[in-house]
Amino acid sequence: MEVKVRPRDIFANIVSQELGQPWWDNAKVGGSNDRIWRTTTDDMIRKPAKLVIIVWSGINRFEYLDQRNAWRSAVWVKYMFDRKTLEVGEQSETHFHPRMTLKQWKAIQGWATEVRSMRYNLITSLHHMLSVKYFLEAKNIPYLFYNLSDGQISVTLDTLNEQRMEGANNLWEVEHMKLNDYLEELPHMKEEAFYDMCKREQVPFGPKDHPLEEGHRLMADRILGDIYDKKLDKVFS
Repeated sequence: MEVKVRPRDIFANIVSQELGQPWWDNAKVGGSNDRIWRTTTDDMIRKPAKLVIIVWSGINRFEYLDQRNAWRSAVWVKYMFDRKTLEVGEQSETHFHPRMTLKQWKAIQGWATEVRSMRYNLITSLHHMLSVKYFLEAKNIPYLFYNLSDGQISVTLDTLNEQRMEGANNLWEVEHMKLNDYLEELPHMKEEAFYDMCKREQVPFGPKDHPLEEGHRLMADRILGDIYDKKLDKVFS
């Protein structure tokens, strides 16, 4: 069982109905932050919106353009990791899409589990957020940012304070943004994610671990509260 009446009972529609405004999205099952980065910049150049609301996805998801020129999500069948070392577990597995060859799947699986670390994924996602933030501000498009879930983020944040190196023929230390820098630039990172909020409020979840109607109402109420608090409803007058 999932939300029964779509789009009527999903949070985006609830928000738009409250404000009396049309809405559209570019969401996708298994979507990733690099997809949000790509589609938001593309969409807002072609069809600027009066207000952009983004729920950032899990940091360990990513996409690729396949040989048929179709964007595909590298969907995780399961993602396992050590909460202390952040090493990706051997049991982690990406979906073998029917249009993939075995060679292609092995490449995606290896890239996802042996190359892309959680540290890399976190930094990449944060810089997608930063670039979208400043892109929207440059185009004078107001926005609200939220996170979908804190689960894979909270355990990685302290790694932002680690020393990192640049490597070529040798290694050298580099200055870089630290945790507090990111939190100052992206204040939504300090706020409770939607999934975690719904779990705390004990709203019903479906078999795929997605919030049902009560959860969408809860998310919509939070978004509407932020819109009114920040007086963003004025952009529609």
